[in-house]
Amino acid sequence: MRFTVTLPKRLLMLLFTFIIGYVLVAVIAFIIQKIAGPESVPGLRILMVMQDLFMFIAPAVLTAVIITRQPAELMLLDRRPFWPGLIMGLCVMVAAIPAMNLIIHLNESIPLPEPIEQVLRQMEDTAAGTIETLYAGHTVGSLVMGMLIVAILAGLSEEILFRGALQRILSTGGLNTHTAIWITAAVFSLMHLQFYGLIPRMLLGAFFGYMLWWSRSLWAPIILHAFNNAIYVVAQWFANGEEESALDALGTTVSLSDIIIVCVSVALTVLGIIIARRNFSKIDNLSI
Repeated sequence: MRFTVTLPKRLLMLLFTFIIGYVLVAVIAFIIQKIAGPESVPGLRILMVMQDLFMFIAPAVLTAVIITRQPAELMLLDRRPFWPGLIMGLCVMVAAIPAMNLIIHLNESIPLPEPIEQVLRQMEDTAAGTIETLYAGHTVGSLVMGMLIVAILAGLSEEILFRGALQRILSTGGLNTHTAIWITAAVFSLMHLQFYGLIPRMLLGAFFGYMLWWSRSLWAPIILHAFNNAIYVVAQWFANGEEESALDALGTTVSLSDIIIVCVSVALTVLGIIIARRNFSKIDNLSI
């Protein structure tokens, strides 16, 4: 694949278009708050869609179109997912839930200086409140909207930006693939501005990155990301406003049953990743 600009310029272009999208979304947010008010559920939903379109999808696509004549090939959007490997990837995500819950719990338990912790906790509460507002009453309609916005659209847009654009720009620019995956995963986690989910979100991003590498199709991490978000949406909807769903609590206690569940979760997760990798190895040896 031939590029018209060097790797640093590609990264600067992606950053520049992202900043433009960020400013545009900030203007849209100001207008929506003036018209509908800061607590408007329809306004928040519109803003979330605008964010996905202008901060994630547009910068990635524009950058890919500018730096190469084969943007779909660069982003691996022109290849269908290899279903045996993808199905195993979906199974891995289910098997990993208790282990990930424990990592989330440990991440939330990291002690910090009180002033810093207060700021970070407030950011976490704000993010949680935003997601909670999207469900607006826990009706079937709110579940559908949550699935469309939080699961499908967010999974699509974030993977297009992070794995389709950033990781691919890094890995095709001469950077070691493992390094590109983990740098992208770290940026992916940091961009959420939620410290108490930093480590598990980075691990999740790395998993998506490896699935992109192994599958040679961006549709694999897109589907996995949407599936992961959908699990969260459904769990929170069934929690019906409670602070923590039963699924989120699984594996977070020191009881013997939870310890066994986490051990089984780790074993099945590792086994599933190995099987998924072997399934993807059956794909023809194509250069990405």
